Amino acid sequence: MKLKLDGWQLGITFSACHFLPGHSKCNRLHGHNYAIHMHLTGEPDANGIVHDFVELKRSMKATADEMDHCVLMPGKSKAMKLEHNGTQINVSFGDKSYSFPEGDVRILDLEVVSAEMLANHALDSILGRLKLGRNITKVKVGVDEGNGQGAWASREL
Repeated sequence: MKLKLDGWQLGITFSACHFLPGHSKCNRLHGHNYAIHMHLTGEPDANGIVHDFVELKRSMKATADEMDHCVLMPGKSKAMKLEHNGTQINVSFGDKSYSFPEGDVRILDLEVVSAEMLANHALDSILGRLKLGRNITKVKVGVDEGNGQGAWASREL
């Protein structure tokens, strides 16, 4: 049995900006409205439920809230340099450089902030917040970068 949670319909969304060094167009600073989705596969327990929807939505929302209205930066990037300078974070790659207030930046444990890598990040973040029973066999998490396009990551349990 599969549970489906649609972030657009549930209001589990966030707005953020990023850039992709080396990409012809997306190397410029730009933003998106994102949504997080989840599919959970498993068998109903003795009470007839696969998992509590409230707990699933809470973990998805907490993950979205961590990135909402932030400049998303990849902490493991080989293409860009991030430096803390007092209360600022300075970012440089190629001939570009930016300086952001530290409180506006969310540094993620990623090499690049793409929809694909955000899906992996969201999956790890959500799973870290949940206590899943042995009845759950698979979790898929999707991150849409605007309505209609996104990436999914999954994990067999």
